[in-house]
Amino acid sequence: MLKKLLSLCLILNGFVLGPSSVSSEESAQTNSDDTYDNYGVSASHPEAVEVGMEVLENGGNAVDAAIAVSYALGVVEPFGSGIGGGGEMLLLPPDEKEPIVYDYRVTAPSDEEQGDKVSGVPSLVKGLEKIHQDHGLTPFEHLVSPAISLAEDGFEVDYLLWERLTAASFRLPVKDMPHFFPDGEAIEPGETLKQQELAETLTKIKENGPSAFYDGEISKQVTEAVPYLDEEELEGYEVNITEPVKGELQEGTIYSGSPPLAGVSVVQSLLLAEKLNIAETKGEEGQFTHLMTEISKATKHDRITKVGDPSFSDVDVDELTSDEHIDNLAEQISPSNPSRETGNDEEHVDDEHTDTTHFVIVDPDGMVVSATNTLSNFFGSGEYTAGFFMNNSIEYFSENSESPNRYEPGKRSRSLTAPSIYMNDDRVMGIGSPGGNRIPPVMAQVLARHFYFDESLEDAVEAKRFFGQDENLYIEDGFNDETLVDVIKKGYQHETRTLPVYFGGIQALDLNKEDGTINGIADERREGFWDAKNKDKWKDYVEIALGLFFILGVIFPLLHLVHCLPWFRTKDEGVQRKLEKEKGISILVPCYNEEGIIETSLENMKSLSYSKFEVVYINDGSTDRTMYLLNKFLKLKPSSRSPLKKLKHKWVKNVYQSELYPHIYVIDKSNGGKADALNAGIEYAGESLVVTLDADTVLTERALPKVNETFEDKDVVAAGGMVHVLQTKTSKPLSRLSLLHTNILLRLQMFDFLKAFYITKISLARFHALAIISGAFGIFRKQALIDVGGYRSTVGEDIDITLKMHEYISKHVNKKVVHIKEAISYTELPETFKDFFKQRVRWQKAYIDCVVHFGSFFSKTLFTKAVSFFYIMESFLIGIVSAFVMTVFFVFYAIYNPPDSYLYYTLFYLSYLFVFGAVYDLAAIGLNRYYGFKFQKKDMYSLFTTILLDVFVYRFVLMYVVIYGTINYFFNKDWNKVSRTGRDYKTDSERAA
Repeated sequence: MLKKLLSLCLILNGFVLGPSSVSSEESAQTNSDDTYDNYGVSASHPEAVEVGMEVLENGGNAVDAAIAVSYALGVVEPFGSGIGGGGEMLLLPPDEKEPIVYDYRVTAPSDEEQGDKVSGVPSLVKGLEKIHQDHGLTPFEHLVSPAISLAEDGFEVDYLLWERLTAASFRLPVKDMPHFFPDGEAIEPGETLKQQELAETLTKIKENGPSAFYDGEISKQVTEAVPYLDEEELEGYEVNITEPVKGELQEGTIYSGSPPLAGVSVVQSLLLAEKLNIAETKGEEGQFTHLMTEISKATKHDRITKVGDPSFSDVDVDELTSDEHIDNLAEQISPSNPSRETGNDEEHVDDEHTDTTHFVIVDPDGMVVSATNTLSNFFGSGEYTAGFFMNNSIEYFSENSESPNRYEPGKRSRSLTAPSIYMNDDRVMGIGSPGGNRIPPVMAQVLARHFYFDESLEDAVEAKRFFGQDENLYIEDGFNDETLVDVIKKGYQHETRTLPVYFGGIQALDLNKEDGTINGIADERREGFWDAKNKDKWKDYVEIALGLFFILGVIFPLLHLVHCLPWFRTKDEGVQRKLEKEKGISILVPCYNEEGIIETSLENMKSLSYSKFEVVYINDGSTDRTMYLLNKFLKLKPSSRSPLKKLKHKWVKNVYQSELYPHIYVIDKSNGGKADALNAGIEYAGESLVVTLDADTVLTERALPKVNETFEDKDVVAAGGMVHVLQTKTSKPLSRLSLLHTNILLRLQMFDFLKAFYITKISLARFHALAIISGAFGIFRKQALIDVGGYRSTVGEDIDITLKMHEYISKHVNKKVVHIKEAISYTELPETFKDFFKQRVRWQKAYIDCVVHFGSFFSKTLFTKAVSFFYIMESFLIGIVSAFVMTVFFVFYAIYNPPDSYLYYTLFYLSYLFVFGAVYDLAAIGLNRYYGFKFQKKDMYSLFTTILLDVFVYRFVLMYVVIYGTINYFFNKDWNKVSRTGRDYKTDSERAA
């Protein structure tokens, strides 16, 4: 039977999921190993990070996000970067093994003499345009819009902006910038800064394209503010595309900014640290401090003597990072005492400069951007025009006529910035920092701790920093006292720098190539910020689980929908057996406070045409008039019938027989619950077959004959009858149903019964997997009931006894539990939500109780017995666990994901419910008709509206009941009976009383 099940599952799986249109080999070729679902942004301001993340969330790539972040940083950090400056970007495309460099640094004016010139040709706008043309996906205007909003609507000023404005006020046109300096004082932290003039400038760039900056009104404003620049050189600026500086380390490769940036210094520093076995200084902070300081001096000398704009001087990067050159530098390093610097051709850089801004971006395809944008000094030259500040890059040229960094028209001045990317087989990390002449040594310190001390990137960034010049050592506040003693002994003089941003502000993102997760760094020294959307492993597991639940949630309903069809009937179904004789049947009817329905039940029992049956009412300690009514209608007399004494039950007070109807008996006993009452009934039953009925169940005329016929098969030990809703019963109970006496709740429950009995139970019975013989109408061989020990006292005695029968037949060859479609009964269903809720919660507790009680049987037979397979895989996992999973899933997405994402999953789930809910309802009506039951035409509208409510409302009510009932099981195990009305449902021509 399980082979049959698996075959059907495979067929349906192919039907649901469809054939694969791409072979596994093709699939492997189309999926890049470097494609990830994660993305992130690390920058020095949260507003910029939010802008970048939004671009990525909307389908943009890392370049798109970098452009949006660059414009946004120019608004929220006008002191560090902006459209009046330039920058350099390392870009690692997802399909490349090495990054490329976009150099959009500011160039010198076309004048031959430097003179007193300060600002060069602003280049950020043209640089970002070129990068967008080469790699961007999102329309340019969408990328500028967030910056316009920040400028127009304003943002909250932080401490750093206030501090920078305050420090620079002496060289800024304070009176011309009232938005920055209300009442002549720097705008306070927490206040909202609006920059309307900048918003207008950015709007022109958005509407007319980047060229608007170079050949229109904006360019005129620039040339008016900086007369030695003309529109021709603005328009003629060109972006350079170069290769990064590269250094092979033991564990990977470091790439950094190409000349005239300080990438050479960073790469040399790490190669020297490796050469000098800096790892051996772990735990010896004094020696680490000394060696890293000496390394920075050696690399600085190389930088000022050999590095300049490659377009104007020969810079042999490969030679500067070669093993031979690193060996020569290593020999110059003093092992124990501070050395003096041998000459200083450094540009005129204020030691307090903390200029520039760095950011890193990783997109879902694994593209990495590491970029540093700058105005050179903070607020650049201080010249303010069109809402932005002009750079002061010309001041960074050397006055030495022999220097590779001497002033020349069109030349890029040397810079201390060093945007970098580190790569090995396991990871890709973008990293960089602002900080003036501290950038190369600070980055070297952080990366040396990380690479050679095996410190986490977080710990390496948090470690106290230092910067040395000659014998002077500038240290961060809180520097270790023991380390200070050591460096003083070595000959250093120290000075504490309390300004946090003096030592830069590392921004980094670290992409794990194995699982795609992203870790970020945002240095607190500059109040940095980072964010990433990581599809963590647990989320992968959740998605796998959800996918499995969905597939099973489709497969099982389709399986039953197909398997219940007449073509799949078993050999024994529909076989007309020749009856040898009528079998004796004992009908057991437990009663507990059933006075409202006892008369209806008695009328039904008296009207049955089957000849060889008896009825045993078990009054289980009723506190109402049930016993009185039984005596009134039956004229009871004491009976001498004695029990088998095989099953345990509560004390039986008396046993009676009806004087009017000798085939009807009454057992009056102490209250023990329904299971206890049934055990007492079995003890006193006189026939070989036992039928169990709820007191509100009404049997049709051919119900018992069909039972008799089915049990001609000696292998049948138990069977379930067909149960219809009593409120739909008409004067033709075997052919017609009516909705005349039903409210909407009853109609919804009616669909539940139709689907359960005509689809699910028929299918399960054909698999020999029927796990519930309804307590409303169950049939058993009495000896089998005795052999299994009768009913267990539990909230779900009907499920329990069915599973006991399956345990029983697993030990007896060929025995089986069947479903009798032609044995029809009617049972009353709750008409109020209160009673409905009580009943369904009780059913749910019964499911859980049996999962717990029969756990050992299920685990041992999960893949050998169909009943275990369906009970656990369908009833438990799909019917119960998935309710919790889907609820948690929707709540999680409602809280943590954008509304669009939540709406998507909600619509998807509703579509699933509609397709399978509606199909199931229609199929149930069709099968109901196939087996001889019709609704009247006037019921069609009610059926239609009920289907809609069933699909879109009732399913969710049942989900709540499943969750509540499952939890409630562990706190309450009472019988929790439902009230019965006992109304007459015999005709469809009269409205119910």
